[in-house]
Amino acid sequence: MSIIRRTLRQALVCVALTFVGGVAQAEPRSEVLRVVTTIPDLADICRQVGGESICVDCVARGIEDLHAVRLRPSHMSATSRAELFVQIGLALEHAWVPGLLESARNKKIGEDGPLSIGSGWPELIEIPPVIDRTAGVDIHPLGNPHVNLDPRFGAFAARKIRDRFKELRPSLSALFDTRCAKYEKEIEARSKRWAEVGKLLNGHKVVQYHKDFSYLLRANGMVLFDAMEPKPGVPPTPKHLAKLIKNMRAEDVKLIVHAPCSPRRIAKEAAAKAGAEAMELAVMVQGETDNWLDFMDRSHDALLEACGLELKESISPVELIGG
Repeated sequence: MSIIRRTLRQALVCVALTFVGGVAQAEPRSEVLRVVTTIPDLADICRQVGGESICVDCVARGIEDLHAVRLRPSHMSATSRAELFVQIGLALEHAWVPGLLESARNKKIGEDGPLSIGSGWPELIEIPPVIDRTAGVDIHPLGNPHVNLDPRFGAFAARKIRDRFKELRPSLSALFDTRCAKYEKEIEARSKRWAEVGKLLNGHKVVQYHKDFSYLLRANGMVLFDAMEPKPGVPPTPKHLAKLIKNMRAEDVKLIVHAPCSPRRIAKEAAAKAGAEAMELAVMVQGETDNWLDFMDRSHDALLEACGLELKESISPVELIGG
C-alpha cells in the first residue's frame, strides 16, 4: 500500500509541476463579460468594442418611448446576472432603470453603479432654467439626454465603454484597445459623408414634435425653429398649434420631425396646414440586427430627402477607408 501511495503522490506532483510550468504560463482566459444596456445603440457599441469576449442583453427594442419602457421578467433576469449595466443617463431612463436595478438585486452592479455614457458629455444643450412641473412633464435637469443622435456619440461612447471593460477584464485590455481604435476609424470614415450632408442641410429650419432630435439637427447646422409641444411632454393645444402653423408659414418652415412614439396624426395635420412635410425619424438603433453607424446614415439621408436635397457623392472610396 505504501508503494501505491508513493506512486500516486509522485504522479500528482508531476501533474502539479506540469500545470505550473505550462498552463499557468499560458495566456489567462477570462470568463465572458455579461453586459446589459438600456438602448440598442449602446448594445451595438459594446459589441464593437468587446467582440466575442462579451455577451450583451438590451432592454429597449428601438421603438419605445424611452420615458416609459415596459419591463419584462427577462430584463430582470439578465440584469441580475450581469457584471455591467450601461445607460445613457442624464435622466433619460430615470422612470424605469432604478426600479429594474433594485429588483435585480445585483451586488456587482450595485457596487460601482451603472456606466452612464452621457456623464461628461462635452456640450449639453437645452438645460431648463427652472426645475419644476410648471416647465413641463418630461423635464431633464441636466439637459437634453438624446446624445446618441449626435454624430460624435459613437466614438465618445466607445472610449468610455472600452475603459470600463478594461477595468473589469484587465487581461483583455489590448483586445479592447484594438477593437475600439478600429471602430473609431470606421466612424471617422462615415463622418466625412455626414459632414458633406451637413453642408447641404445647414440653415434649413425645422420643427420638432418633442425635442428628441436637437443634437442631430444642430450638428447639421439646421435651425431649431420651434417644438409642437408647448412644454416638454405636454400635448399641443389648438391655440398653440394655430400659432405655430402661422409662424411656420411666415418663416417658410417646410419640415416637422417626430419620433415613432409621437402622435403622427397631429404632426401630419399641422404640416399640411403649414405647407410643410411631416417626417418620422427613429430616436435609436432599431433592434439587434441594426447598428449605430447605419442608423446615423439613414437619419442623415432621411433629412436630405425631406428637404428635397441630394448629395453628390464627391468622397471617393479611398477617402472613406482613410487612404
